[in-house]
Amino acid sequence: MKASKKHTNESQEVEKIDRVPSELRKIEEEVIDRHYKSNLLVGLPFATAAWSLLAFAEEMMLEAEKVHGGTQHYTTVIDNFVNALKEPMYWLYREHKQGSQIPSAYDINVYQASGDLFKLGLEYGSFVAAYTYATRGKIGLKTQGSTIQPTPELFADREYEAYNRFMKQKQVQETSFSVDFYTLQLLLEDAIKRSLKIDGDRFCYELDIKMVSDTIKAMEPKFDNMFSLPGEWCFGRYTLADFRRVFEAISAIAYIHSVARIIAGGQGCDKWGYLDSIYLTSCDNLLTDVVEYSGVSEAKIENIFDDLTYGNRGIKHPDPVLQPLIKLNSEVYAIMPQLWLSISPERNLTVLLNKLQCEKKIYLDLVAEKECLMRKSITTDLDVEGFRFFSGGVPDSPDVNLGDIDLAIISDSEKMCLLLELKWFIYPAEISEIIDRSENIENGVCQSLKLKRAFVDNHKLLLEKLDIDSSYRLEAVVVSHGWIGHAKVQSPEIPVIQVDDLIAKLKETESLQSTTEWLKTRKYLPKEGKDFRVCKTTSTIGNWSVEWDKIELLAG
Repeated sequence: MKASKKHTNESQEVEKIDRVPSELRKIEEEVIDRHYKSNLLVGLPFATAAWSLLAFAEEMMLEAEKVHGGTQHYTTVIDNFVNALKEPMYWLYREHKQGSQIPSAYDINVYQASGDLFKLGLEYGSFVAAYTYATRGKIGLKTQGSTIQPTPELFADREYEAYNRFMKQKQVQETSFSVDFYTLQLLLEDAIKRSLKIDGDRFCYELDIKMVSDTIKAMEPKFDNMFSLPGEWCFGRYTLADFRRVFEAISAIAYIHSVARIIAGGQGCDKWGYLDSIYLTSCDNLLTDVVEYSGVSEAKIENIFDDLTYGNRGIKHPDPVLQPLIKLNSEVYAIMPQLWLSISPERNLTVLLNKLQCEKKIYLDLVAEKECLMRKSITTDLDVEGFRFFSGGVPDSPDVNLGDIDLAIISDSEKMCLLLELKWFIYPAEISEIIDRSENIENGVCQSLKLKRAFVDNHKLLLEKLDIDSSYRLEAVVVSHGWIGHAKVQSPEIPVIQVDDLIAKLKETESLQSTTEWLKTRKYLPKEGKDFRVCKTTSTIGNWSVEWDKIELLAG
């Protein structure tokens, strides 16, 4: 990233210092960011190249399911594979070559090039992380020989990162398919076999509404876990309930297609039907089918398709995770089954809307509502004798503006007050999101420290609002819905914890005093060597490598 200029308050232009050394910036621009250009796919028409990349990724994810399915490691592998699609797909999209030909024959050279580009995407993630953190001033970078090394400050106290990983794993487990797939496959097998036709390395079958409706019904427990927000919540041009029904229909189509391929492969289809691994349909047919399968109006489905189509809505750096409908040309949509069956639709939709300037207010309203729901959940779960609660603003005084108290839990018998700064946001996936969320957590820590200092100073209006006096003990904690930030934003005085863990501890002890001591000693954090381990990893692009840390969870 080249140095840029910004206006100061005095309207003077000041050169913005690039925090990445010029040597490393040159390596980024001349080697790392251009390495993909030598790949065969880049010179092919977009329809050919994009299909080939998706088909290879589908193979990798199916193989991962065979090897790691049902294990804790499977979630991490699939996450990595899904995220690895982002940059390679964007490279092909950016280098868009005209032509609408979709492969009709297996080409070993194209297959190998697809694998090389996909694997390059896996390697690229560590470089993106290193350069993004360095550009935002969170770490430094230096070179040693042909290796790029980050300075160690980001990697201190890794128990915080491990805690974040455990929370993510818990969220994934809660939304995992609670579906009897064996029974569902048997149900689909008869229907698929009735129309299945195999011709060498190709297969086809007829999709009907009963197959789709049976699949949606069987997957309903999974969809219930995936969608936690009110269905009537309006996301611009459609409600969340509309979006869910459309997502269910396309996911069912994706799953049926995956099962059909397995059946075809078992019946002798060459290369297990690789050429038909991606579900292809015309734009008009997909619209007609989803109207029939979902019951949502055509106008609303068109709006949902508009949001979910890769590169639409002016997204400058599109991501297949957020926009998984890949339009190969003006007529054909590609649906990669394993991608659709691995993504978190509600999370991804809210992240996508937050990237659209015209929809950001919807996201901000969502955050406000979710923090209100957090407060309600805490006060409801802790409705036990001995606790009282307060939330609201503290009037300004001439010397200080304390702002709002999200929630205070007070125990008069213990003469104890615990202030909760509530933070709800979507679990971050991209490095820029991780940095922004960390800064959000840091702001919560600063607000908590300000309130603590006001209490020490016997701020009259604060004491009156809380209905306590200076003989009480007051502590504060930042309570997050799903992520607590990196070690660098933590404060010795202000713990940061996931909301469910805090509620569970308070219900267990029914004591602010013992819970506060537990928080101060950070006993909720996992322990290195017991719960997780840190491994050094090296990613390589061209002649350059970058060192990074990877956390492996040892406990479920």
